[in-house]
Amino acid sequence: MILKNCKYIVTQDKERRILEGYDIRIKGNLISEIGKDLSGDEEIDCSEKIVMPGLVNTHAHLGMHSLKGICDDETLFTWLDIVNKEEAKLTKEQVVKNTRDGALECIQSGTTCIYDSYMYGAERIKVFEDLGMRAFVSSTVQKIEDIMHVENMLKACTNGLVKPIIAGHSPYRCSKEVLEKITELSRKHDLIRRIHIAETKKERDDTLKERGLTSIKYLESFGFLGKRCLLVHSIWVDDEEVELMGKYGASVSHNPISNMKLASGSVAPVVKMIEKGVTVGLGTDSVVSNNNLDMFEELKVTALIHKHHWDDPKAMTYQMVLDMGTIMGAKALGLKDVGSIDFGMKADIITLDLNGMLPMNNVISNIVYCANGNNVVDSIIDGKIVMRERKVLI
Repeated sequence: MILKNCKYIVTQDKERRILEGYDIRIKGNLISEIGKDLSGDEEIDCSEKIVMPGLVNTHAHLGMHSLKGICDDETLFTWLDIVNKEEAKLTKEQVVKNTRDGALECIQSGTTCIYDSYMYGAERIKVFEDLGMRAFVSSTVQKIEDIMHVENMLKACTNGLVKPIIAGHSPYRCSKEVLEKITELSRKHDLIRRIHIAETKKERDDTLKERGLTSIKYLESFGFLGKRCLLVHSIWVDDEEVELMGKYGASVSHNPISNMKLASGSVAPVVKMIEKGVTVGLGTDSVVSNNNLDMFEELKVTALIHKHHWDDPKAMTYQMVLDMGTIMGAKALGLKDVGSIDFGMKADIITLDLNGMLPMNNVISNIVYCANGNNVVDSIIDGKIVMRERKVLI
């Protein structure tokens, strides 16, 4: 397959090159060549398109897709009470349908890789495998008996595109024993271990009161932190905790739209995290706390909220944001061959039309500040076309 005469290729390679008028050859599931005047059996005309890496969503709950809009304008713990009651009514069949519907929304809006956590892990894995979507899947653990599903999820992953993660809900829903067991299984099976952490001031204060430690120091105390650790939200953390994240090589999933909607009360110190070498990716969270899965919205809001918070337009640049949505998100999920367009990388690629984005004075700036999911025309995952000219083919 050849992506022909690309108007712009946003490579996201080490030099962050933007190429004009080049072709991309895809062989199997890899990018095998970038050059001019390439030819092949199947060609896609990209002469009026931006070609870029697919976006990586590091935190979502697609199984809640049918609950969109049921509980807006509530604080987190009230929101949790209402939403949990509605979730209890969901059948396995509804969760599977919700996951498929959510995955299709992701594909249509430019996401080619997602980390999704919800009930019925093995069944949801099959959804992603059937769609041919790159995904990481977990079922959130709250009690010790919940952990048994991990072995079943490992067996359920069959095609290499979908991989399991072991996920604890939070310090207020998981005992220390549960989190220690999650850490043990993460190391045994070399799995990412994830937790919602420091999402609200109340959570931070309660952890400090009950454990005598701040949230991140509490995780450090029993070995949860590490290179395979994914910390979701991480809003109410201090400078010492940011240092610990960097020291242990933990990654963070930043979810600014969800955090603002649930009025988490502050802004995650992502700028400081990046300065300390923490890998930070972006996530939408669920459509109940965000209302859509459009990662382009997440890019724009991320740039704006940090500029505003730090009173500094350079605190979060458009290039930093695009990195978080592509290569940094991939790295947070342990992927080394996803997130850029370069020789030997996996062919996870999207194309954008230029409608609403002209004039093109700065390609990256326009992607971050002008584009949205409706600009996505084509989507290629692992070398296979899953959407062509806005028509989903799966």
